[in-house]
Amino acid sequence: MAQDFPFKNKFAIGYYFHFPGKFMETIRPYIPALAEIYFPLPGILSARELSGDEEAQRAQLVKDLRECRENGIKLDLLINATCYGEKSYTAAWRKTVEGAIEYLDSFGLKPEVVTTTSPFVAKSIKTRWPEIDIRGSVNLKIGSTLALEYVEDLYDSFYMNRDLQRDIPTLKLFSEWCKAHGKKLCMLANSGCLRNCPTQVFHETLLAHGFWRAGNERNRMKQSPTLCMQLITEQNKYEEILRQTWVRPEDLHYYDPYVEVFKLSTRDPSLDVPTILKAYCNGKWDGDLCEIIDPRFVEGLRGKIIDNSAFPEDWVPSGIAGLCAVNCTHCGKCTEVLEKVLKDNPDYKPPIEEQFTMNLSGLTIGQYSFK
Repeated sequence: MAQDFPFKNKFAIGYYFHFPGKFMETIRPYIPALAEIYFPLPGILSARELSGDEEAQRAQLVKDLRECRENGIKLDLLINATCYGEKSYTAAWRKTVEGAIEYLDSFGLKPEVVTTTSPFVAKSIKTRWPEIDIRGSVNLKIGSTLALEYVEDLYDSFYMNRDLQRDIPTLKLFSEWCKAHGKKLCMLANSGCLRNCPTQVFHETLLAHGFWRAGNERNRMKQSPTLCMQLITEQNKYEEILRQTWVRPEDLHYYDPYVEVFKLSTRDPSLDVPTILKAYCNGKWDGDLCEIIDPRFVEGLRGKIIDNSAFPEDWVPSGIAGLCAVNCTHCGKCTEVLEKVLKDNPDYKPPIEEQFTMNLSGLTIGQYSFK
């Protein structure tokens, strides 16, 4: 018997290549709740850099996309990197983009949706394939209905600016504009990004170009290049997790009337995709919030968790979730919530180097004291 989900056909799940042949096995139990699969085509740069055997990756992708299509799940091709360099506005790049769609179409898998940051890509595809839904990437960071007006001839649907999406009156305003103009509004539900992060474009560009793989240990900086990691895992500013852009599975019903599709971020190899699917498709998660958001900060909390089941019932209605962090005055409300949700992790095992430091604490050897 098919499982009953509270948000049927509402979720978009990201395709991943790091466990070859395992993707469909992971998502099959949740197919009734899935509206779309979003995916890159190996060989075409997207918001997450790929490495590996391109031919084998494409073969597996085609196989899995066929099964998705057979189950009524729409296909969303990603061409959503923040930077395509000097080729970004060239005939050669347009030919590459068109070639990607032609390749998929040769297998009967022409995508229903293409998500892109590039107005050039949007216009190129819309001119040749007007039936394809061109979706404005979350990385466009569209922050007003005026901005929507500027590009309404290029895009058929939009991802809500994640910096604003918790603010339900603003979300409602964007939704009303989209409905009035024949557009669709979508949102990224489990983003662990800082709201209004001034370094987000820098971070997204690093991800697209594979900075973790490209930088060897000798050349890589010791400090994390991402502001969220610096604040949370290096400076222990755990309140910043509460000021991020995620929406808890239990709170999706507040946003459901205004959103066509909830995107779930699942492409990073560090993510526990089955856990994310289970939490959001069932609308409930009793574990560590950091397990279901991207990026996850599980290791960075060093023996602490954010207990998702301990959030106050008025987390959304009170406005703490949606309004405060836009122009934070450090009023103390987040501190009060953090005191309720930040708990010890009973399963935490310190890294070897941390255990060594703990064992030395309090010892005095000759002239050296360890504190």
